Amino acid sequence: DHYRVQTDFIQRYVFPGGMLPSEQRLQQETAAAGLIWTGIDRFGQNYADTLAEWGHRFEAAWDEIKGQGFDERFRRLWRFYLSYCEAGFRTERTNVIQLGLSRA
Repeated sequence: DHYRVQTDFIQRYVFPGGMLPSEQRLQQETAAAGLIWTGIDRFGQNYADTLAEWGHRFEAAWDEIKGQGFDERFRRLWRFYLSYCEAGFRTERTNVIQLGLSRA
């Protein structure tokens, strides 16, 4: 609930109105909907690698991006976003999950 009521960098600049529910919240909501978890895969570390690669590609393509009219402020914002997210996934403060669900 803290994440829902507090606006962070990503909610303000990247995904306005976005929300990342916790696993605990997902468990509560799926149970309330009459669903049970039949499996879970966590792959945040893989996503951290993806974010790092996106950062490298962003920098490698910067001249082309800049040529489209984007400025240094935009560059700093995206560098920060990609690094911020990568750190969150590497330290397991954030995760990506895939759930298997069935009716209870």
